[in-house]
Amino acid sequence: MKKELLNKILEETNSDAILLYSPQNRYWYSRFPSSLGYLIHTKAKTYLFLDGRYITAARESEMLINVDELDTFKNVFESINRVIKQENIKKVLIESDWVFVKEAQMFEKRIEANIEVYDFEKVRMIKDEWEVTQIKKACDITHQVFKDVLDFVKPGMSETELARFVSDNFLKHGAQKLSFDTIVASGENGSKPHAVPGERILKEGDFITLDMGCYYNGYASDQTRTFALGNDNNQKLKEIYEIVYNAQQAGIEAIKPGVLGKEIHKICYDYIENKGYAQYFTHGTGHGLGIEIHEAPYNSGADSTPLVSGMCVTVEPGIYIPGVGGVRIEDDILVTDNGYEFLTTPFRELQIVKTK
Repeated sequence: MKKELLNKILEETNSDAILLYSPQNRYWYSRFPSSLGYLIHTKAKTYLFLDGRYITAARESEMLINVDELDTFKNVFESINRVIKQENIKKVLIESDWVFVKEAQMFEKRIEANIEVYDFEKVRMIKDEWEVTQIKKACDITHQVFKDVLDFVKPGMSETELARFVSDNFLKHGAQKLSFDTIVASGENGSKPHAVPGERILKEGDFITLDMGCYYNGYASDQTRTFALGNDNNQKLKEIYEIVYNAQQAGIEAIKPGVLGKEIHKICYDYIENKGYAQYFTHGTGHGLGIEIHEAPYNSGADSTPLVSGMCVTVEPGIYIPGVGGVRIEDDILVTDNGYEFLTTPFRELQIVKTK
């Protein structure tokens, strides 16, 4: 599938080769992780050049796919130009979404072919079956960690203590690593969408927003749950929770092929606006996820990308009121031929953690 995708790009752009330099795009194509490397795809072959830190691991890797020639390099441009001469390459595409201007200028100077840029992030939007399986596994681990949290959390501990527990349990359950720094926002800190866990002590009656995720085989999960500690007596936050829940449900139910990302955002935004809280919904409704935690497409007011079967997106409306607190609910959703499928476990009703 991936070879066919790149071959189609070569045809559409009348190009002879594609140079993948970013670690994310190289992993997407080859399933081999490395911080540095150069992957050259032509219609005839795919070449992967790695330095001495990675070459042995790549040769022994059972995960490596789609690579015809694997080699190390001392001067990578000599290796690239050897391929260019060997295959009579005239035009090479490089990544507009990764390569800095300075690097692009270096490529133009050192590579003996014409260089043009191409947005390869969009190529990764549609996931194949293997990719979806990895994201689903990451989501399953995330759900298990959330269940652990509900058994562990109690008044008297700090936000940072809970964040450390989350990190430890992701690794315990087989995660490769966290997909981002865990967000724990308790009480009035819930009004900060990306609050950094601090030394605030969790209290009876707090609403706590927990945004967390992990990587599994290079693919990410991203889940947010807001829960109540001990009781849900805070009627304002209880009201907000119901509004956010219903807004998210409406957005999720609208997902199907052909719908635009900005339409999903508008559905969630309009629901919250009709309830009188539009000024407290301050971000886009979601984003794609895969090898990167945030990648195309984006469920925001500005994104006109039509959803396609195989895309994986988040839906995560929220309401944040300074001095009061906030609520966000986020799930990872697979676009299917007929609609959608939850990748995260739809365990979204307000959970009240017993403390006595």
